[in-house]
Amino acid sequence: MKFSQGVKMSLTSLFSNRMRSFLTMLGIIIGITSVIVMVAIGQGSAKQVTDAIQRMGTNMLTVNITSSSSTRLTEEEISQLKNEPSIASLAPQVSGNATVKNGVNNDSASIIGTTPDYESVRDVHAAYGRFITQDDIDNRYKLCDVGIEVLQNIFPDIQAENYESLIGKNIMVNGTPVMIVGILESKGTSTAGSNDNQLIMPLSSAKKLLKNTTISTYFVEAASSTSVDAATYTLNQLLLSKYNNDSTQFRVLSQSEMISARNETANTLTLMLAGIAAISLVVGGIGIMNIMLVSVVERTREIGVRKAIGAKRRDILLQFLIEAVFLSCTGGIVGVILGVFICVLLPNITSVAVQMQPQIMMLAFTFSAGVGIVFGFYPAGKASRLSPIDALRYE
Repeated sequence: MKFSQGVKMSLTSLFSNRMRSFLTMLGIIIGITSVIVMVAIGQGSAKQVTDAIQRMGTNMLTVNITSSSSTRLTEEEISQLKNEPSIASLAPQVSGNATVKNGVNNDSASIIGTTPDYESVRDVHAAYGRFITQDDIDNRYKLCDVGIEVLQNIFPDIQAENYESLIGKNIMVNGTPVMIVGILESKGTSTAGSNDNQLIMPLSSAKKLLKNTTISTYFVEAASSTSVDAATYTLNQLLLSKYNNDSTQFRVLSQSEMISARNETANTLTLMLAGIAAISLVVGGIGIMNIMLVSVVERTREIGVRKAIGAKRRDILLQFLIEAVFLSCTGGIVGVILGVFICVLLPNITSVAVQMQPQIMMLAFTFSAGVGIVFGFYPAGKASRLSPIDALRYE
C-alpha cells in the first residue's frame, strides 16, 4: 500500500466520526495552549520584574535590616557612609498604608517617608512642583509629593493637564491635613503593584503619621556601576561591626543579585506551571490511545477483510499510526494558534505581561507529535497483529 493511499484511508476514517475525532484532539489542544500561555506569562512576568529593577539603575543597592532589635544606623553613620568615595547617596525609608481623602473621595495609598536623596537614588522626580527637602524634614512639615493615581481617585473631576493647580492644596492622610508640594512623574505598574499610588513625605513627618520609627530599608546609590562591589563591601563591614558579625541581621542586595533572585523564582514558577500544563498533553495522549483502541475493536471485521485480500501487517500498522499522528498534530497546530491568540489578547484586556517563546511553541508541537506516535503505536500494533480468520469471525 502506498503511503498516500494510507493517508487517504486514515482521513476518511477520521472524518466519518468528526465529533469523536474533535473530542479526542481536545486534550492535546488544551495541553498545547496551556503550555504556551503559562510559559509566556511566566517569562513576561520575569521580564517585567527585570526591566523594573534595571530602570532603577545598575548602581543601586538595597539594605534590608532584618534584626528584631531596635539597633539601626545613626545619623552619624549615614553621614559617614555618604562621605565614602564608593557611595554617592543614601536614602532611608519608612513605609506603610494610609487612607487619603479629599472631601467625600478617598483612596488607600502607600506612604513613603524618606529624605531628598531618595529622588536620585530611586530616580523619582516631581513633574510639577518640587520634591521634599531637608528643611521639610528638620521642621517636620506635613507635606507630600503625590502619585497621579492617588489624584485620579480623590480628584476625579480634575483633568491630568490641570494637576499643577493642586499644588498648595491640603488633603487628609489618616485624618491629618497634608499639603501637596509636588506631583510625581508617572512610573506605571510593576509586578509589585502600582508605582503611582503613593505619597512621598519627609521622613520625620511620615514616622509620626505612620506611628513607625523603625527604619528597616535603606537605598544606596554607588558612585558608579564599577563602584558597586566597593560600596557593598563598605556597607557589609559597617553592618557587621554594628551587629556583632552576625550577617543574618541584615542583607545588602545589588541590582544584579535582585534580578538573579527574581529570575530564578520566575523560572522555577514557569517550569512548575509548564509541567502542570504538560500533564494535560499526556492525558490527551491517553485519550488518543483509548479512542484508537475503540476504533480497532469497531473495525475488527474491516481489518480482517483487508488482510484477507492481501493487506500486509505494516499496511494496517501504518494506517492506524497515521490516524493517531494526524489527531495529535492537528490538535497541536490548533493549540499553537489558540495559544498565540490568547497571548496576544491577554495584555489588551488585563494587566498581565506575556512574552511568547517560539522555541516553546516548536517544542510543544513536537511533543504533541511524539505523543501521537507513542500512544498510537500500541493500538496500531494490536490492529496489525489481528488474525484475518479471527477478525472475519468477529461479530
